[in-house]
Order: sequence, then C-alpha cells, then structure tokens
Amino acid sequence: MTNDRADSATGEWRAHWTVVLAAAAGVSLSAVSMSSLGVMMEPLEQEFGWSRTEISLGTSLVSFIAMALATVMGLAIDRLGARFVAIAAATMMCGGVALMSAVAGSLWQWWGLWIIVGLSSSAMPTVWLTPISSLFRSGRGLAVALTLSGSGISTSLVPIVANQFLAHYGWRGAYIGLGAVWAVIVLPLVLLFFRNAAPAPRTASAAPAPSRQQAQAPLPGLTARQGFASAKFYKLALAAFFSMSAGVALILNLVPVLRSTGLTPETAAGVAGIIGISTITGRIIGGWLMDRMSAGTIAALSCAGAIALPAVLLVLPGSALAAAAGVAIYGLMGGAKVPAVAYLASRHFGARAFGVLYGAVNTAIALGVGLGPLVANYVYDLTRSYTPVMWTAVPFLAIAALLYLSLGAYPDFEKREAQA
Repeated sequence: MTNDRADSATGEWRAHWTVVLAAAAGVSLSAVSMSSLGVMMEPLEQEFGWSRTEISLGTSLVSFIAMALATVMGLAIDRLGARFVAIAAATMMCGGVALMSAVAGSLWQWWGLWIIVGLSSSAMPTVWLTPISSLFRSGRGLAVALTLSGSGISTSLVPIVANQFLAHYGWRGAYIGLGAVWAVIVLPLVLLFFRNAAPAPRTASAAPAPSRQQAQAPLPGLTARQGFASAKFYKLALAAFFSMSAGVALILNLVPVLRSTGLTPETAAGVAGIIGISTITGRIIGGWLMDRMSAGTIAALSCAGAIALPAVLLVLPGSALAAAAGVAIYGLMGGAKVPAVAYLASRHFGARAFGVLYGAVNTAIALGVGLGPLVANYVYDLTRSYTPVMWTAVPFLAIAALLYLSLGAYPDFEKREAQA
C-alpha cells in the first residue's frame, strides 16, 4: 500500500511538476507588494510626510478587497477556469506594482494604486491552488506546500531586490524594477505551464465513447450550497481568521515589535530576516507530513507552537537569542500552518466547488490579514507599546488550534458518490 502510494505520488510529480513551478511563481508575485513596503516606508515618509499608519493602510485595503471579492473570484475561477483568471490577475499585479512609481504626493492616489493590487490579489492564492487540488492526490500535501512557499521566497528576496533598486534608482525605480522582474519571471511560466483543474476521473466501466453528459461529469466533492451549510466550513474559516490575524499582526510589524522589546535596529532587522527561510522550511516539512498524517493535527500543533514567538518576547524582552529562536519557531510553525488550511479545504470540501469554497475561507483569512496589522498599529499609537498585541496573540492562536482539531476525519467523496 505504501509503495503504491509512493508510485502514485511520483507519477503525479512527473506529470505535473511544471504546474507547481508556475503556481509557486504566482504565489511569490502575490506577496511582492507587501514584502516590499517595509523597504519603501522610510523614503515615502521622507518625501511626502505621510504617517506610518497612512502608508500601511494600503495593505489593509488589499485585504479588505480580497475579503469582499474572494468568494466571487472563486466562483469566476470555477466558471472561467484557473488559467484565464491567473493570466489576468498576474498581469494586473505586475502593472499595479510598477504603477506605484507614479505616485505624485496624494494619499488618495497611493490608496487607489493599492486598490488595483487588491483587485488582482482577490483571486490569490485560490487561483494557484485550484489545479493543484485536482491534479495531485497522493502528493497533494507537498504540492500545496511548495506552491505556497512562493510567498516565503518573496519574503526573503523582495526586500533584498527592492533595497538594491532603491539604492541605485530611488523608490520609484524600485517599484518599476520589482514589477518588471516579476513579470519577466512569472508571466512566461504561467503562459507555458499553468493549466486548469483536471476533469473528473472516469471509471473503468465507462464506455469508450462517453456521452456528453458523462464527459462533463462534475469533480468529486461538495457543491457550494452543501459547503456553506457545513459546520466544518465555519470551523475552518474561524480557525484561519484567529490564526492569521494574530500571526500577521506580529509578522508584518516584526521589526518594530522586536525594537519595542529593546533590540537595536540592526539586530531587529537581522532577526526578522530569519522568518523567510524558516517559513519555506516549515512549508516543505509540513507538506511532506500532510501526505502522511492529519492536516488538522498539523495545523493545531503549528498554532500551538507559534505561541513561542509572543511568549519569548514577553518573558525575555531584549534578548536577541531568544527573539531569534522565537522567530525561527514561528516561521517553521506558520510555514506548516498556511498550506494546511488549503489542504484541509481540499480534503473536507473536495474539488467540485473548491474555488468558491476556498475563496470564501480566504475571505476570513483576508479579514484577519487586514485587521491584524491595522489594530496592532492602532494599539501602538494609543499605548506606545506592542505588549497588548503580543498578549492577545496567545489566546487567538490557542483558539485556532482547538478549532483545527475539531474538524475530524476527511470524507471520502469518491466512495460516497459511487455508493449514491
């Protein structure tokens, strides 16, 4: 049985690894705008006199737009196909990043450009994961994890690339450069290799020349109506919201959070750099484990382990070693958690309406991503401290862990439909 599974996974990878490559590149593109903002923050402040809250509101707009449109985009992916939506979203994202160079000093213009980025982001990462959920079965966990590792690549590389462009061409040239570099990398991969979800498998007893109705047999899984009526949908959405809002509130403000504990700017930046490589490592390990054990258990353990970051910062403030350990642990845990959410959606909802159902779960994620940093910065403006944010993260992550555990066993949709 184990050998059969390994052979099946190997065959899936041999046939579809280029799809994973293109999807991972697409996910990396979706993180470019947010990953570069930390580098652009200071020159924008100096040139326009905007506050940090005003500048960072752009990232919240992206999340709120994704929250409003994620389900609609999921429906569009199911109807129009992932390839068509992916090409349109990637083109719009590259253009939106490059257009940020044209800001002339108006905050409304700055926020308007973030709205363009938000419109393209509303289809991500659902559009990149939809074919993966149907093309991979035995190796799905690792495929999802490697696809979502694209964001970790951006977290590691974008600040470095943006800083180089900034040093030589200024912040305007940096935005043009980022849009151009990712367009050159991502768009050819998507055009060449990215494709739509696989059709439903035909049984051995199917006739050699199936009728039109048989040829268009739906993918296995829940319909959108059944998914929205399921308690598991709301458990998964709530778990994703609690875990993402707590985590992103800390990670997107990681350098100022570390500095608030007493670390120097140089040390804080060095410690924050650990998050990229640890996240990628966590995603690969988590994806490998998801093909061998319950993704709900992995997500729960990841949330519980992520508590290490706020805990060490609260207990050992000012310790660079403790902070580095906390960030590394969080990266490993968070890296495993994010693909677990997508994997859980694919296993508990199936492939039939994956786009719309995972898009709806992504609405909860977008809400957490949008509110978390915004509330954290508001709390800081009121208290001049991130301590309340760190204390709040602890119960949020604990609640998410319990919700992930409550999802239970995966349903077998193919067996259920065969019996029906």
